[in-house]
Amino acid sequence: MTGGRVTVPRWSVVVPTFRRHATLAECLARLAPGAQRLPADRYEVVVTDDARSDETCAFLADRFPWARWTAGPARGPAANRNHGAREARGAWIAFTDDDTLPAPGWLEAFDAASRAADGRGGAEEPEALEGRTTCAAGFGTPMHYAPVNETGGWFWSCNVAVRADRFRAVGGFDEGFTVAHMEDQDLRVRLVAAGVDIRWVPGAVVDHPPRRQPSGRALGLLRAAEVRYLVKHGAPGPLRWRLLRGIASLRVGIIRGLPWSLDSLRALGSLASELWTVQRHLGRWERDARREFAGAGSGAGGGAGGRSLGRHA
Repeated sequence: MTGGRVTVPRWSVVVPTFRRHATLAECLARLAPGAQRLPADRYEVVVTDDARSDETCAFLADRFPWARWTAGPARGPAANRNHGAREARGAWIAFTDDDTLPAPGWLEAFDAASRAADGRGGAEEPEALEGRTTCAAGFGTPMHYAPVNETGGWFWSCNVAVRADRFRAVGGFDEGFTVAHMEDQDLRVRLVAAGVDIRWVPGAVVDHPPRRQPSGRALGLLRAAEVRYLVKHGAPGPLRWRLLRGIASLRVGIIRGLPWSLDSLRALGSLASELWTVQRHLGRWERDARREFAGAGSGAGGGAGGRSLGRHA
């Protein structure tokens, strides 16, 4: 507060969480005042908690009192991010996750890019930014996964920023995506359709340590979101062989690209379980999506679905 007036930060960092205190603490330690090179009065951190947990609220009050806790809507990651965005006061909203490690220059790089012309003769500042997501520890096994983005074009929600007014104008994340899969790709398509030029900011680095994969069945059930995305954006049906081939091709390629181990066998078993789960449910998923989006014309999603498959590899 300055001269009796509340200072509104330029940046709001939204961190959705759900019962992951250990990784959330590592993330918030890197967003603490002084840990980021961007001055602390230029940003705020909003932790939106889909577990709606008094324990998490108390944990933040004790260890990270500068972060603002809010109870999420408990309707999945897309709705939780939207809730955090509604609580945000900044002109820009940066999104990351509760299991990431933002670099010291993360927000500083985004802030500089948000003020810069495009370098191609245009004078307009950007309205959306995409940072570089790394996995410094690497993947020693095909049973590990992390969203890696070294070249841009993926728009993973663990490392993006959107001007608040533009985010709200396009409706934020589609809350029909109730799992952590495809909601960011859908937002990317809608931003581009609205004329937003998404700027690649390689200096805005977030590291995503590798995590152990969930079961093949759990991976398979995530594909319901992929089917919904493809149908929403006009992919022609039927989707069965396109989806099954894409899953098998990607995961076999990952298995073959890493040293053979017992986890290679586990990954093949996981792949079989994933394919079987998709085979069992895909017809219903596609029928439900086509009912939801009856009348949708062809769109960008018809050619973009395969880009998402690497996220859970």
